[in-house]
Amino acid sequence: MIRAKFIRAGVLFAVAAAGTMSCGQNKFTQPSLLTGIVSVRANERFLNSAQRESRELLIDGRVTNIEWDLTGNPSVVLMEGGGGLGGSFYVLVRSLWTRDQFGNDAGFYLLLQWPDRTEDRLQEPLVTSADVLSNKTPPDTLIDCTKGNDTLVRESSWSRSSKQEDQVWIEIFSDSLGSFPADVWRWGAETTDPATPVNAAEFINAITGNPPDSLGSTSHPGAGFLEDLYDMGAGPVRDRGNWTYMLDNFNPGSNVPLTIADKGTRDTRLNRGKPVSYVLWHTVEKPFGPCDINNPIRIDDAGVRDKTWNPGDYVPSFRLQTASESQRDVIGKGAWLMGKWALEVRRNLIARPAELDSLNQQLPPWPDDIQLTPGRHYMMRLTIFDGSTKSTSKSPMIPIYLKP
Repeated sequence: MIRAKFIRAGVLFAVAAAGTMSCGQNKFTQPSLLTGIVSVRANERFLNSAQRESRELLIDGRVTNIEWDLTGNPSVVLMEGGGGLGGSFYVLVRSLWTRDQFGNDAGFYLLLQWPDRTEDRLQEPLVTSADVLSNKTPPDTLIDCTKGNDTLVRESSWSRSSKQEDQVWIEIFSDSLGSFPADVWRWGAETTDPATPVNAAEFINAITGNPPDSLGSTSHPGAGFLEDLYDMGAGPVRDRGNWTYMLDNFNPGSNVPLTIADKGTRDTRLNRGKPVSYVLWHTVEKPFGPCDINNPIRIDDAGVRDKTWNPGDYVPSFRLQTASESQRDVIGKGAWLMGKWALEVRRNLIARPAELDSLNQQLPPWPDDIQLTPGRHYMMRLTIFDGSTKSTSKSPMIPIYLKP
């Protein structure tokens, strides 16, 4: 990903949208940076047709006017490089909070848009140097696994790439002074974004497991679970529960993949509706062995004739799973298009377990989350990792007000 220490010219897409063309000038001026963000009230469901059909606000990475125009012009926040090659650029921020059809407080929403010349979706993939086929015509198989040839699973045939995903960290502090504790939400383009639920009406096996793979298939079906953390002042610690990318696809000290996508019974929808080039869901995996001469990534690509392993081919480093307990509080979806990321994020204003107690009453809120209350002021801070854990850009503390 291309980075620079100066303000990127590419951010002018944001400035133009905010109406910052000065009268009588033929080029854009620097935007007026707002001192805070106002989160306005909206309905959790909105009317989207002349027949007054309604649907829920969707977390799908697609920014539509009917969802976000009611927030008014976006706040323009300056991100500054925090060391290394971290660049400085502007982020557009919009926010709203919602009530359900019964008038109860429901969710808190954020929309972040920022310029990025390249889309980084891979997080340290496992790369092979093995060549399964020769250059003969017709090609011969170079690896005869039936005779004990272990080239494909040999440690020397694999390495870990330095490629890293685009990431965003969102910190919500507990009051208007920016005091701890703070809620911390991490979005990763590979490690959290692709966790799309599966409808149990189509795949019966999706209802098995704890939690089931069908969880969330009827609301925000395109969203993934963000990593949820809690910071008491000594650094962020993960909330209770399993996060989506906990399962490494390699043994400690090794770069050889443990599993690959099973092409015999795999269905794209069971792989969270995503290509296996950067997602490996636990329900579609199989152990990787010396006779797996077909590369699942190449099989998925209709434009590639050679479907076997070639030097430079890779396997995702992570096996994904469904988040559980307090790790299921925050959902999000990022979409990259023509040099710009759009990230939509949602969390319930009051984060609590979804199930009911024995008296059919709601359980108390999770103790590792900041509860958001309309009418209150908070502080927020953004950090964006531009395809690197070292190249960071950070915003100042931003006041955010949940306007009643």
